[in-house]
Amino acid sequence: VFGFFGLANSEHVKTLKTGSSTATYHCLYETTIQCTSGVIFPAMLHVYSPFNNVALPDNTIAFISAKASIPSSIPDEPVLLEGMYVMPVPGDPTSDIYKHAVPNFPYPVVVGLGVVSMQPWMLSDGTSKAFTIISTDYV
Repeated sequence: VFGFFGLANSEHVKTLKTGSSTATYHCLYETTIQCTSGVIFPAMLHVYSPFNNVALPDNTIAFISAKASIPSSIPDEPVLLEGMYVMPVPGDPTSDIYKHAVPNFPYPVVVGLGVVSMQPWMLSDGTSKAFTIISTDYV
């Protein structure tokens, strides 16, 4: 998934590996995925970061490339995004002119390769359809 996302409710988190003293640090952000149909799905962005990194301020808009995990219970659970590339739009997110620096690119682009394994079903919003895709993660 790639596109421009608004970020909010940031949190810098330390996670200890089970059975070890090794720590991993990451930032969590709440965001949304806006569809062309007008439906908006909640999402959670996870970005690995250095231990001394500071999370981006609320209302920052960033161009993001991420791996997505879409739960079958959407929209009740958020889409999980693992950020691979996060480039914040320069400027002050609290400024009235901040949003004017962002290109008119409101909908993220989803790129995937896989096999559709079942018939589509209607989501609870009554507009969007979903279907299961079997795919593998290539590095």
